[in-house]
Amino acid sequence: MTVKVYPEIMKKYIATTVGISPLFRTVGLALWLSLFFILPFFVQDSLAVNLSAKEKDIESNDTPWEITADSLSYNEKKGTYHAKDNVVIKKAGQALYTQSAVFNTKTGVATASGGLRIETDGDIITGKEGTFNLNTQTGEIVDGRLFMKANHYYLSGSQMQKTGESTYLVSDCTITTCDGKNPDWTITGSEVKVTIEGYGTVKNSAFRIRGLPIIYIPYMIFPAKTKRQTGLLPPKLGYSTLNGAEVMIPFYWAISDQTDATFYQRYMSKRGYMQGMEFRYVESKNSKGILEFDILSDKEAQKNMTDGNALDISPYARTNQTRYWLRGRANQDLPLGVVARLDGDFVSDQEYLREFEEKLYGFDVRSNLQEESERPVQEKRSPTRRSALRLSRDGESYTLQGIAGYFQQVEDPETKNLMEQPMGGLNFDLLQEQLMGWPVFFNFETDYSYIRSDEANRGHDITLSPQLNFPFRLGPYVEFEPSFRYTYNSQWINNNQGEKSHSYQTLYEANTRLSTNVEKFFETSWRNATKLRHKISPSLYYTYQGYHNDGEEAPWFSPIEQDDYGTPWHLTFNQDEGNQDKNRVTFSLENFLDARMEDKKGNVDYNQWAIFRLNQGYDIQEATDDGKNRPFTPLTAELIVTPFPTLDLRGSTGWDHYESTFTQTTLSGEFTVNRYSGRRDYYEINYQHYKYEEEDQTNINFRTNINLAYGFSVGGSLQRDLEVEKNITSTGWLGYQGQCWGVKLGAGKESGDTTFIVAVRLVGLGAAGSW
Repeated sequence: MTVKVYPEIMKKYIATTVGISPLFRTVGLALWLSLFFILPFFVQDSLAVNLSAKEKDIESNDTPWEITADSLSYNEKKGTYHAKDNVVIKKAGQALYTQSAVFNTKTGVATASGGLRIETDGDIITGKEGTFNLNTQTGEIVDGRLFMKANHYYLSGSQMQKTGESTYLVSDCTITTCDGKNPDWTITGSEVKVTIEGYGTVKNSAFRIRGLPIIYIPYMIFPAKTKRQTGLLPPKLGYSTLNGAEVMIPFYWAISDQTDATFYQRYMSKRGYMQGMEFRYVESKNSKGILEFDILSDKEAQKNMTDGNALDISPYARTNQTRYWLRGRANQDLPLGVVARLDGDFVSDQEYLREFEEKLYGFDVRSNLQEESERPVQEKRSPTRRSALRLSRDGESYTLQGIAGYFQQVEDPETKNLMEQPMGGLNFDLLQEQLMGWPVFFNFETDYSYIRSDEANRGHDITLSPQLNFPFRLGPYVEFEPSFRYTYNSQWINNNQGEKSHSYQTLYEANTRLSTNVEKFFETSWRNATKLRHKISPSLYYTYQGYHNDGEEAPWFSPIEQDDYGTPWHLTFNQDEGNQDKNRVTFSLENFLDARMEDKKGNVDYNQWAIFRLNQGYDIQEATDDGKNRPFTPLTAELIVTPFPTLDLRGSTGWDHYESTFTQTTLSGEFTVNRYSGRRDYYEINYQHYKYEEEDQTNINFRTNINLAYGFSVGGSLQRDLEVEKNITSTGWLGYQGQCWGVKLGAGKESGDTTFIVAVRLVGLGAAGSW
């Protein structure tokens, strides 16, 4: 017998055939609410949201209950409804299966016996029998077992009771994510009491491996919130020859929906107790930030300058015992369309990052500031640490930026007061605009900087640079664009003796570009590509620059200032080419290979598969010089190949015709292979060769992660200086991932320090270290 019952009718309790509906409303809803027994054990936000949504589906007035049983009856004297044999009650993807269900309209008590099974979107709860009181919103399941499909959790107890509106009691509780009758690991407790959005208590809690207790806690209190939970995170264990045995125990604090903090308690047997903190906030998609701070009172008060391993880290002395690192990133949208970008980076000494930062690829536990902010973070061996605040506003025809910056010199402390730094600046640019409908475009760039040093020069720098462009076509195939720029740079300088001076520089620049495009289309059926376009763009450039100054040497222009502002050399006169005349012709040849992609559903997309560029310059002024007479500049080439998302190949090089050698070469490749169960193999290689102060520098970096058979995986990384044939860093690891647990063993060596780390993962409960 089958009936369909709508929830609004259930509340009336008026008909015998319909009367079975309050039975299911009681049994179905109360049983489903019993799923909230598991909420205190997990921190996943999606779990609580998922359960809440399913409860609303059950209470929805739009979907009827469908009830099937071999027998449906009503005892008017006792006021009870009975469903017997093969009872099935369904609604909105949920179903209750039992052999007998009884509902008493006088007491509001419903019982299900003969075994019960509830299925809801893949989640399953089973039990021997259940009793529920609709009036008091209480009930219990005997020998209950719950399976949550989304997170693969199993929760069981001899009695699973709902003792109040939001209070629960589970006796002989067991939780695991392992399949089978004999799980590899479990967490047990003799009695668990929980108040949702409050706290819970556990008696005789134990973590067990194959039933053997490993960790025992007689009594504990834990937060039982369906949102992010405050509490301890899995620890990280390791050993290094530099720092000794170490353990890190993070504590997570869910401050609010938009803010949280993690406190890192790290003990190193050779160095002492380090305290760390990470604070995060999210106001909106474009307004968010991270602040991190670590501090240590080092057992090694001063650096041992006779220790070879210590000198490998840095050749400079260290006398400070208090070691710290403060860093952060913040993006913030402000009123009036102003956007703020804040980067902070301060460290106590030049060796901190090399001694205490994560050294093993794949075992990081902190947030990646570069990925979070989408701005580069300086490498830990950098001689300086950069902090800056940038305020910007972009209009339709202009950009305005205010900048404050500071570079902390940590490589050589004795020279830190001599560094001349761009402490503040203002940049205003008028974007390119067409003048009065003529084929003439005008733009104007201005830049102001305040340069400061404790013991060297300080002063002001201003640059003004207007430019005119005249783009037009010579027939249907050729583009011709002359442009003219004038740049004026002035500096007001105070030296450390109190003397004042003034200097200026000017640059007259004329450029022309002559270019055309040739392209051809090809039909193809490779992968999802249906058509290819090969485009060739040859261009000829001519540049003339006339440089003039008043004979005074500019004191403070350095690569640091250019990195901070990103200003071209013809505005700063920073590089060697920027303070001399130039008369040069350059030929450029660009090749583009684009693909038209179409999937089986007819959706069309366009991808750029490859780019190849060649550039060759000829210096007319050098050709007429009686000196070296080497007019040809190095031939440069660049190649980018990205035929599909899992492959990225890039390379660039420069060839010196006169020295018959490569001036610089960079090669990089990234390749990923999708494997089983969402796993992925990863390969990355980077090669770099260049000359620095007439010396060759050649480095190669390699990283990989390979999944083997039977859940095993291997990986590692290598940074090697090929000129001195010495590894800078080397790491390797071996991992195993089973159905519900995994382990990773790692080892690495860097600057005389050897590190070992063990990471353990329990599926569903987190990992000791990142995985």
